[in-house]
Amino acid sequence: MLLAVLASASLSLAVKTSSQLISLHEENWIEIMKGEWMVEFHAPWCPACKDLQKAWNAFADWSKDLNIKVGEVDVTVNPGLSGRFLVTALPTIYHVKDGVFRVYSGPRDKNDFITFIEDKRWRNIDPVPDYKHPNSKQMAVVAVFFKLSMAVRDLHNHLVEDKGIPSWASYSLFAGVTLALGCILGFFIVLIIDQVFPTGKKSAVQPKKDTKKDSNGGTKKGCVKFSSHLRHIMSCSGFSVL
Repeated sequence: MLLAVLASASLSLAVKTSSQLISLHEENWIEIMKGEWMVEFHAPWCPACKDLQKAWNAFADWSKDLNIKVGEVDVTVNPGLSGRFLVTALPTIYHVKDGVFRVYSGPRDKNDFITFIEDKRWRNIDPVPDYKHPNSKQMAVVAVFFKLSMAVRDLHNHLVEDKGIPSWASYSLFAGVTLALGCILGFFIVLIIDQVFPTGKKSAVQPKKDTKKDSNGGTKKGCVKFSSHLRHIMSCSGFSVL
């Protein structure tokens, strides 16, 4: 009897997930580029996210009346999206209008969300700059690094928890791999630079001398040429020339 009461109490306390709440992931997140959206980034282990869950689901029930869509992203399952959106705190909420992103930082209650949309208060928030736009190339690169870091963490947990390898050995392994990859990458960078900008010295270009061939096939230097001109001028002026 007591177990039945506890079970019913736990069910009543459980938050009902709204049928209008859209789960976003790596494959379908691009849908938020069209129309108006409110998107929450959360994690199962986050206490603040759990506190927001009830209000967020209630807000999602109003999405059709507000002519918007309400979505959620689990960052533990989609690390690439947390990188694209530079999520550094949880929960993080974005307002999206036709591909323009704004970070929502107001009160987090159902009525506050509804008022935010109805009164178009998002107009008072500066959009995310272009270099941080989630659909930009640079943020796609950041997403790859977030995925890579998550993969490394999962591999570390697998080695320590499943294989029984000591933590220091796992860290040493990753440090060695990182050092080796850095050396290989540095070698190729130096090789490319050496091919594009060769370091060999070119032979110096010899200055061209002012010479003139004489009647005998020889050459006269510039000073001899100047002397002959001087003699001609002096003879025309009435001076005797030796």
